[in-house]
Amino acid sequence: MEHDIVYEQIAYYRARAEEYDESIYQVGCYASPGESNEGLGELEVALHTLGTLRPVEDILELACGTGIWTKELLKIGHTVRTLTAIDASPEMLHINSRKVADRRVRYQLADLFTWEPEADQHYDLVFFAFWLSHVPPEHLDTFLTKVQRSVRSGGQLFIVDQYAPMQEDLLCAHDDIYSKRPLHDGREFTIVKVFYDLTALKDKLTRLGFDVSIQKIGDYFFTLSGTLYQAILT
Repeated sequence: MEHDIVYEQIAYYRARAEEYDESIYQVGCYASPGESNEGLGELEVALHTLGTLRPVEDILELACGTGIWTKELLKIGHTVRTLTAIDASPEMLHINSRKVADRRVRYQLADLFTWEPEADQHYDLVFFAFWLSHVPPEHLDTFLTKVQRSVRSGGQLFIVDQYAPMQEDLLCAHDDIYSKRPLHDGREFTIVKVFYDLTALKDKLTRLGFDVSIQKIGDYFFTLSGTLYQAILT
């Protein structure tokens, strides 16, 4: 079942690509007069925190989506030389490239559950936003190990995600780690949605050699920043 849902999750984001930004910012077909998006303020805080990272040259962005974060990553320290943006949806990559339109960005189509880091390529910063919660618990350790292999010694990791469900998440929840997600056209998909314990997540990354700091943003969101010093797995 899990294998099927992972691929259904990819299908969902492929189908959602054209309406993704509207759903995030609650505009267009997702506009709700008189209602505010309770997550937008927290999103701005996370963007501000991202902007305070020390300057970097080479960035890896996983699950880059439509480019909301890609264009912000390119501004870090005004020193970015390359940004490798990976996503499993060609539709997302197309929108991202059109929106960002920056020659420093190299796009790569890949399923992150089968993706392998390039052995000879390490990055000053590995970043992913609202992706960790879509990783099934059975895949978490393997995924985090791949992330660690992508960061150069002394390099940085930055994660943005949820640590607790919002009301809309509770309404869509299905069988513990799954969620039913509708599109505007009425189609419905089952995806993975996990709210990881932040203490346990910090412990996993510490054992992978990261010095980790976690900041909760409001009642639902968090940022995690880490610097890789030395892997201490036994």
